Amino acid sequence: MLYHCERVRPIKKCFSIYLCNGGRILDNENKDIKSNEKKSDNENVDKKIDEKKSDNEIDETILDNEKIKKDITNIVQKGKERYKTYRAFFAKTYNKHIIYMYITIALLVNLLIEMMARGSFLKGIYFLIGSPYVFLCNSVIILMTLSVTLLMRRRLWGLSLISVIWIISGITNAVLLANRVTPFTAVDLMLIDSGLGVITKYFSFFQIILVILALIFVIALLVYGFFKAPKVRHRIKYPRNIIGILIIWLIGFGTLSLGLGSNLISLKFGELRVSYYQYGFVYCFSNSLINTGIAKPNTYSNKEIKKIVKKKDTIKLSKAKKKPNILFLQLESFFDMNNMKNIKLSKNPVPNFEKLLKNYPSGYFNVPIVGAGTVNTEFEVMTGINLDFFGPGEYPFKTKLVDTTCESISYNLKEYGYKCHAIHNNTATFYGRNQVFANLGYDTFTTIENMDVKKFTPMGWAKDKILTKYIMEALKSTKGQDYIYTISVQGHGSYPTDGDYKYPIKVSGDVDEATKNKYQYYAMETYQMDKFIGKLVKTLSEFDEDTILVMYGDHLPSFGLSGEDLVNGDVYQTQYVIWSNFKNDYYKNEDIEAYQLESKILGGLNMNAGDINKYTQEHKNDDSKSYQEGLKNLAYDLLYGDNYASNGKNPYKPTNIQLGLHEVKVSSVTPMYNSDGEVCVYGKYFTNYSKVYVNGEKQETTFVDKNTLTIDYPDLKNGDQISVYQQNSDDHVLSKTEPYTFTDDELAPETTSSKKTVSSSKNKKQKNSKKKTKNTK
Repeated sequence: MLYHCERVRPIKKCFSIYLCNGGRILDNENKDIKSNEKKSDNENVDKKIDEKKSDNEIDETILDNEKIKKDITNIVQKGKERYKTYRAFFAKTYNKHIIYMYITIALLVNLLIEMMARGSFLKGIYFLIGSPYVFLCNSVIILMTLSVTLLMRRRLWGLSLISVIWIISGITNAVLLANRVTPFTAVDLMLIDSGLGVITKYFSFFQIILVILALIFVIALLVYGFFKAPKVRHRIKYPRNIIGILIIWLIGFGTLSLGLGSNLISLKFGELRVSYYQYGFVYCFSNSLINTGIAKPNTYSNKEIKKIVKKKDTIKLSKAKKKPNILFLQLESFFDMNNMKNIKLSKNPVPNFEKLLKNYPSGYFNVPIVGAGTVNTEFEVMTGINLDFFGPGEYPFKTKLVDTTCESISYNLKEYGYKCHAIHNNTATFYGRNQVFANLGYDTFTTIENMDVKKFTPMGWAKDKILTKYIMEALKSTKGQDYIYTISVQGHGSYPTDGDYKYPIKVSGDVDEATKNKYQYYAMETYQMDKFIGKLVKTLSEFDEDTILVMYGDHLPSFGLSGEDLVNGDVYQTQYVIWSNFKNDYYKNEDIEAYQLESKILGGLNMNAGDINKYTQEHKNDDSKSYQEGLKNLAYDLLYGDNYASNGKNPYKPTNIQLGLHEVKVSSVTPMYNSDGEVCVYGKYFTNYSKVYVNGEKQETTFVDKNTLTIDYPDLKNGDQISVYQQNSDDHVLSKTEPYTFTDDELAPETTSSKKTVSSSKNKKQKNSKKKTKNTK
């Protein structure tokens, strides 16, 4: 039965099995089926649960993303709302209470500037607390400049622009204080060309690039702000705002007048750096911008000037005791480091100079500047005029003497037949000397552009030992007496703080490593300068003409020293000495002012030419106030007044100054056969700064030697005009030769040997150049 059941169709089979087994088999089968169905249902339920979980997870992820988006949207929306609030705040609220915003900006900008000037946040706060009225005066000046924006529709942008200008000025001041010790004055704006010429001596290429990028960013930000800054929405009432500006300026002048009257601030500065620290940057800079030249003395009149000079119709010069050559040697940043306290030197850096101080007339030399500003010492020495008569931080070389002549030692010595020379182993255009020296009576001015300088300091300044050669050439260039004013440059800053040099003199004491390296570098340079002094004295002692040599440091180096750091206690004092190669008793030891040196030297020789020179010779020992009042009257009369002392006319005419002791000349021009257009230019007194021009166009020039230059110019033809220019850049042409006209007659028939000679000289020159570059590095 079972067999039969197994062979029937499935339904019948199940029924038969059920019948045969009493329904037990079918029940089990049904149970299995139900169990499988239940299991399947469970699996489906689990699957659905898993699917639901997965759907829930996806929903949660979607919800999280939507929440993040919503949060971001909320943040953006809140940012926009806040921006609108601030915009409305500046556009509406401060339009109603605008003076509060102006005062707030002025105070904050001034505080930031003073913090930078003092190099400390706390020192800026201390200045605010310790000198509140002086701080207020500085802030009022800023407020006065900000007030002009009341006439602008883009008021917020105008406030930003003026604030940025003040802040950049403050940054500039801080940088200058750190590098040259003296602060930023308005006259520095006139020295931008000179400053750019030496910027690489103080800052690395990377630092310069950072500064340029920062300026570009600030300018771009201001341009962007111009278009995005909110405008004043209401109609500007110009008459009312102009009255408001006038009221602010009246309050400002009243505040400053009260400060001057109570001696809390001053129009006249003593030590410039101390004055900036005491009176604040904004006030002092503004003072230097407005207060220039010599103020008219209260006693100035024709009668007073005639009384001072005591001039008769017939002027007779005194008869000189002797007429020796007179040499002034101004040593850049030179002083005896043995005068510094709290340090010890392994070796005396200036043995020759100290020996001269002991054996010849000498003393302390009071100069008008510290750390920088060489030309202001020059001005006092050359003219005999006290720089204190001028505005704070002023450079008369840039503000007055560039277009006006002035009494000077050169003009006074010309009265006795002297030929006058100036020598400087740096560029002629530095401080505009190439123009100024013509107005001070010099006949020649020899600079690095006319020198064959091969030795430089690690900082790129020409070494001073080259000067002996050109001093002796100047002395031998005339049959009569010569006056030579020589300006050295080797001791110029900056002074590196790393220790990558072989220092011949070691410094020890209570100083940090960077300062010690700076001192050791300076000691190395002054040691070499002292050797130059020794060699120059030896050379002049063998010279067969009577000669006086006056030597002095122009100012202390930019170490940031105070009087407490020095034996003599004064950062405005260097030392001077008067040496001669003949016996004399014309001079004695004494401390003098820089503007009295001329009268001391000429007075010892009984030379009284020049009103200022004669006045100082006769009255320098008088009552100080009386002497200074008379000297100021003479200086004002000469530079700003009516020339009463010379009957209404300036007696001094500019000289036709020659740049270089010898005039550069072109003698011939020769194209080279069998070459790719090489042309040789022959002449005299060529240097590395000589550039060949053909028909007025500058050519790439190779310096071969003092008599030969070469250019690549294959198109040279009959009638071409060739000139040689002495220049230190494309914009500074110092001199040029008369045009030389090329003719076909000068074509060289066979110049192979000559060409080899030139090429040999060029290769030698290139090797020397590479060697110099290596040494400089």
